[in-house]
Amino acid sequence: MTQRLTLPIAMLLACAVFFVNAAADTLDIRKMPTALPGTDFTFPKYDEFTLPNGLHVYVVENHDVPTITFSLAIKGGDAYDPMGKEGTAAIMGDMMQKGTKNRTAAQTAEALDGVGASISMQTFGESSAINGSALKKHAALLFTILGEQLTEPVFDGGEFEKLQKQYLASVANQRSNAAELAQALSRKVVYGMTNPLARRQTEGSVKAVERDDIEEFFKQWIRPNNASIAVVGDVTMKEVKEMLNKYLKNWKKGELPAVNMPDISTEKAGVYFVPRKGSVQSSIIVCAAAPSVKDPQWLSLDLAAGYFGSGFGSILFETLRETYSYTYSPFAAVTGGGRYNRFISGSEVRSSVTDSALRVILSELRKLGTEGPDETKLARRKAFEIGQYRMSFERASNVASYLQNAWVTGKPLDMVKNYIPQFEALDYGDVVDVARKYLDMFKLRIIVVGSPDVRSKLEEFGPIYEYTLDLEPVGGTGYEEVDMTAKQIVDAYVTSIGGAQAVGAVKTVKMTGTAGLEMQGRNMTGKATRKLMVGNKEWADIDLQMIKQTQWTDGTQAWVTMQGGPAGNLSKEETERLVADAMIFPATALTSSDYKASVLGKKNGQIYVDAKNKFGRNETYVFNAETMLLDRIEKEEESPQGPIVTVEKLENYTAVAGVKFPTKVTQTSAILTMVFTWDVKVNEGVTDADFAAPAASGK
Repeated sequence: MTQRLTLPIAMLLACAVFFVNAAADTLDIRKMPTALPGTDFTFPKYDEFTLPNGLHVYVVENHDVPTITFSLAIKGGDAYDPMGKEGTAAIMGDMMQKGTKNRTAAQTAEALDGVGASISMQTFGESSAINGSALKKHAALLFTILGEQLTEPVFDGGEFEKLQKQYLASVANQRSNAAELAQALSRKVVYGMTNPLARRQTEGSVKAVERDDIEEFFKQWIRPNNASIAVVGDVTMKEVKEMLNKYLKNWKKGELPAVNMPDISTEKAGVYFVPRKGSVQSSIIVCAAAPSVKDPQWLSLDLAAGYFGSGFGSILFETLRETYSYTYSPFAAVTGGGRYNRFISGSEVRSSVTDSALRVILSELRKLGTEGPDETKLARRKAFEIGQYRMSFERASNVASYLQNAWVTGKPLDMVKNYIPQFEALDYGDVVDVARKYLDMFKLRIIVVGSPDVRSKLEEFGPIYEYTLDLEPVGGTGYEEVDMTAKQIVDAYVTSIGGAQAVGAVKTVKMTGTAGLEMQGRNMTGKATRKLMVGNKEWADIDLQMIKQTQWTDGTQAWVTMQGGPAGNLSKEETERLVADAMIFPATALTSSDYKASVLGKKNGQIYVDAKNKFGRNETYVFNAETMLLDRIEKEEESPQGPIVTVEKLENYTAVAGVKFPTKVTQTSAILTMVFTWDVKVNEGVTDADFAAPAASGK
């Protein structure tokens, strides 16, 4: 018997040696194996029909295992909560699982657990989903309980009180989750502060929800003519029709409320900051508005997001993680809603590198639109995405997910079925186009949740809008009251820089020095000169080698030259702005008839004065509460892309002729950052001829 066993083994060994030797004659082990030829992809078969009660149905057969799963999608979610009662939909979804007329919550759980089945519900922005699974032999129980929950939930008052307490605890936990706060604030900033898709649960809103609100929401939205069910598993279309008609026969269609969702209304450019004491790291997000998933360009933006920050090999992994070691897991993505969406990119980083990490993200986004993606890396990303998509069809439930998502968002099924050829057709140009259209410097908004200490690091990125942990803006109540009028503040400022007599003696100022420009990831340095004379006269020249510009005004007209070329007149609007800004001490204008100024109050050791000039431009003047020196000026300028806020930071005050002047000035906007260092001369080196019209001056 032993000999019988050893003979086949010997023969196998001999065969193995033969094949190894044969392979060695043809195989070059020094060469990397090539990929196998690609195979054609066909979207899996499914059936689709609608029941008499209006319920839309998908059936995806999979007879490999004797199981059945369903996903019931309903058009009605958190965004449809009554205003001020955010949490209604979510609590309703949980309450549906807490007992029906035929079973208590415990009896439902016991029945399902006893056969290894499950039913659960989740709510999202504009939809809700009920998911269930069981062995096929227990399908009757599964759909019986589903039918009961859809037609006769009791919404028990005791269960409601328990759930309300749980939701209040959840809200408290959310306030301690920096990443969740950053995402929630990004929704508010991109969609609009009061947009239903941006609203979130608060302690007050959860407490305001009553049992009657739960029942009313259920009656309004949980209707078969507002739902789609996908049934997947060891079933046929005939069996599914019979089960649904039998077990959901009492679920009746009804009139649905009108949905009035507002258009997207992105907040103004700047940094939206939530100070969180005790934080040792910052959650940062750079975000922008994105198109509907139905828009053909959404797919290009999805590819751009994946290339930029999704997983190993992405730009943010190579920079933030590998090059600089700022973080472990950066991200980028575009959401997939049917109306409008968000592009989001960011990470959690150490507090000390908050500003550095933001610079990297902004720089790389600018490069994506100006220099474009690396084509080899882009091709690799496309291959990865297509491979993941094809692999996802190994699970029949994913087929149903794609179909259900299209139903909820209104995405045409052709876009779902033809995903692969559409994605394969995307190229370098498509990524550059969407980067320029959706991710340029005018469109980006910055969200930071972190230690109060990082606030000063954020000033270079634009005006800072501060929010509480409940994501409420820190408005007037965030300021300490100041017992000073705007005139008294301006008088104190004049005293701080040298006094009224010394300031009044200043008739001209000449500033010469260096200039630095940072724009779209590029840095330039050069020289700058600025001359000012009372009467709103100014002459300013900047020479950055690649960029040279001179502009001036005589107090009435204004001109500009570029790259040493001929002078041209500025437009009426540009002239008005230049004349208004041509002041030696701009804060002193706050008390003139050209301005309407009001004191906001004191915050973080600074006094804020809100102002609007005669042309309607909004401005904010920020004074140091201790020294009364002017720390910065914020001005809201109109542009073709919408309002742009410019922040002018004033530092390193130095006395010249008895008056203090800032010798370092940093101007920051969503477009660029410029830094000037000045040497200041008073009442010398400036004449009326410097401001003359081009023909008279020879400029």
